[in-house]
Parts: sequence; structure tokens; C-alpha cells
Amino acid sequence: MPFIFDGLNEKGLAIGLFYFPTTAGYMPYSAGDAGKTIAPWEMGSWILDNFATVEEVKANASKIVVAEVVFKGWGFVPPVHLVVHDASGKSIVIEYVGGKLNVHENPLGVMTNSPTFDWHMTNLRNYVNFSLTNVPPVQLGPIKLVPFGQGSGMLGLPGDFTPPSRFVRAAAFSQSLLPSKTGTDAVLQAFHVLNNFDLPKGALREHEKDDHGNILADYTVWTSANDLKAKKFYFRTYQNSQIRMVDLTKMNLDAKDITKVSMQGDEVITSLTP
Repeated sequence: MPFIFDGLNEKGLAIGLFYFPTTAGYMPYSAGDAGKTIAPWEMGSWILDNFATVEEVKANASKIVVAEVVFKGWGFVPPVHLVVHDASGKSIVIEYVGGKLNVHENPLGVMTNSPTFDWHMTNLRNYVNFSLTNVPPVQLGPIKLVPFGQGSGMLGLPGDFTPPSRFVRAAAFSQSLLPSKTGTDAVLQAFHVLNNFDLPKGALREHEKDDHGNILADYTVWTSANDLKAKKFYFRTYQNSQIRMVDLTKMNLDAKDITKVSMQGDEVITSLTP
């Protein structure tokens, strides 16, 4: 469908639409607002169609109404929130809670799912002992406790797949990266961080089965990274871990029709057997 859930525009502005279950609460709708009302899943396209920077998005977000609209393919109103990044490094999170618009500054550039973004930022205070360097040995009376090995500075980071735990790990890993020399290096670094959030099919299950008896399991369908200065979109999929790229500067930006690029394809395993 012609709606952008994940991507960038030719000005170096990027958006990501994230699931926001049990928390999203959209704005009330009236017929008088019809001309400025959009559905939740149209937010990404609206932003990339109209703006070039995070500051522009902040200045205009309150001018539209995002109302409860049933997505016919799913049969319900998708609960979502949105993260926006620009080429200067600025980022914001846009959420609708209790019928009101909330725009949060996103200084770490991190985003997951429920609950609200400000809750996640407060929750980081539970990990004030986090350190990029290994902790020194601890002397307990006559006993010296020495770390088993590398990584003791991050001992205690939550390892499960819930949104709060993923937020904490994303903040820790993204802030621990060494500086990248090039945009390509930064993209590869981003994918190494995102390796920690690749959900294998079957690890997150619902109790129910679908009408065909299949187990309902959430998993990472695709993973992506944007180079906002080079205007390149990188991605890989569950079926194919090879990183692929679309260069927006090589596209016809004045085209009248939508160009489709397939994300399909299976993993290619190269044999190096002599």
C-alpha cells in the first residue's frame, strides 16, 4: 500500500512507525476537521511529503488531527507512535495518548514500543550503574571478587524482548559505539547494534492459534538503517540477512508513479569448501 512505515525523503528526514499497544489514544474527530484529519498509518507519509527537518515537524505536528480510523486489512485501529530523525542528528518522538498530541525530544535517538516515551527515559535511571568499562574487583573481607571476563560494566542490563528492556539495551549499545569514519561504517555499526534485537520466529508467542492452526509468533520481519546525509536506505529481512540498499539520489524524484523495489529473496549461503 502507498504508505510509508519506515524510510526517508530527499531532504534527509527519516521516520519510523512503531507499534504502541495498550497506550495509544488518538484525537477526537469532528466533521469540521475533515480537511486536516489523517489516519494513524498516514503519519509517516505526511511527514516525509511535507518537511525537511525535525524542527519543521515540531512546528507543524499540532496542525493536523490524527483520529481513530479502522485499518480495513486488519479490522481494527492500529495503535502506533512515531520517531523522526534528520541529517543534523536531531530526533523527536510523536505520540497520541488520551486524545492528546505529545512531542518528546529524543536526545539518545532510541525508540521501542509501549509504554510512553517519557516513561522509558525515566526507567533509564534504574540503570545508573551502567558503565562502558569493566568494573574493578570487589573486596569482601578476605575474599576478592573478580569479574569473570569482559562486559562487567554492563552486568545487569535486561536481556528479554519486552519493549522496556529493549529500550535500555538500545540506549546502552548505541551510546557505547566507537566513532565511525564514514557513513558506510556507521551503517554497519548500526546493524551490529540491531543484531541484539533480531527476534527469532517462535521466541515470542501468543497463546492462541489462527484459523489454520498456526502458532501466532512475533518476529523481526525486516531491519533497516538510514544514511541521512547520503540519502540511502539499507535493509535486511528475516529470510535474507544480506544488507541491501536503495540510493534515493539515483531515483527520479519527480516521477508520477510509485517505483516498487522487492524485499523478497532467500538467504544465499556461499560455499568456501576447497
